[in-house]
Amino acid sequence: MKRLKIEFALLFFFISLTVSSQIMVETADKGPAVNGDGLYYSLPATAFKVEVDLKRTESIPGPLADYCENYLGTSDYLKASSVTYSAIDVSVHPVTITDEKSSYYMVFSEKLSKEDKPPAVELTPLGTLLSVNMASRENKVGRGSTIEENNTFVVGDDESNFEYDAAFNRMKKTDTVIRKITIDTMTINKFLFKTTWISKTKEERAEEAAHQVQLIRESRMNLLTGYHEVNFGESLKYMDGQLKEMEQQYLELFQGKKQITVEHYTFFVFPGVNQLQKQLLMTDSGDKLVFKIEAIDKSPIKPMDATLNNIVYYRIPAFATVEINFNGTNLYKDIFAVNQLGTITGVSVYKAGIRFDPVSGVPVKIIKY
Repeated sequence: MKRLKIEFALLFFFISLTVSSQIMVETADKGPAVNGDGLYYSLPATAFKVEVDLKRTESIPGPLADYCENYLGTSDYLKASSVTYSAIDVSVHPVTITDEKSSYYMVFSEKLSKEDKPPAVELTPLGTLLSVNMASRENKVGRGSTIEENNTFVVGDDESNFEYDAAFNRMKKTDTVIRKITIDTMTINKFLFKTTWISKTKEERAEEAAHQVQLIRESRMNLLTGYHEVNFGESLKYMDGQLKEMEQQYLELFQGKKQITVEHYTFFVFPGVNQLQKQLLMTDSGDKLVFKIEAIDKSPIKPMDATLNNIVYYRIPAFATVEINFNGTNLYKDIFAVNQLGTITGVSVYKAGIRFDPVSGVPVKIIKY
């Protein structure tokens, strides 16, 4: 009788050993070298999609700036070229990706007891765990966010810098040559005209541009005071607007102009444990756009390193503050759950069904069978 009890205990032990070895998880580097069928899965990680709108202001001196005080009587003009940037808008969106540094190989044992069903594993399209030993009707879980296509575009002013800078730069010069012809006591003057083309000097171009400004202002005055004695109706507003635009373009030859463009940038950032700050952009003027992340605290749970039977690994995310800094000024700050900064631990799937959150990878539902 005693021998029978010992044999029964040993039989129960071996059955239990077989049942407890249904699933075994190894790190991905050890791979399928372990006997048995299996599959790879990775833990989800958190990347960030950062979108920034910057206003670029370029100051361009006019080609006739040296004559602004002489012909316009003002010192209010741009004297040197410069480029400045200012932030208009910034947004940060977390994106779920796979963590290649935290990948595992799940091995399925071929030896099963009659009471146990073969293990069932479902993965997300990203290759992270969605469920283990869970009925299919329990797996109606939405998919996590995925990376979108990077679209970077610049919206700006396509017009040329100075409309009237390309004016005709040649002028006609006529020289009069007088030839005296003396016949006996009579002298005859014969006039010859020699015409050539010469380039205008910069001062002559400035004088001409200033004269055009004066003519435009006189035309506006005549138009607005009814000099033409014609009722232009609604066309009066249009003609006045066109004259004002022409005047401004001539003034810009002296005073210069500012071109303002809006530049849109999209960045994808994957913060690592040892890389918590990254420079995203440096502008033409030396302004830096910097991404910063700082973990608030970590889970008190100790990481699980040992390989155990019927244990699948997941990670408890850590919370961290994310900042976007532009040229020393804080533009954005918020708190996010960052998966890769958390702690890896495990959960038993022995006679249990488990469903995982596709974004964080933590268990959200456990059913004991």
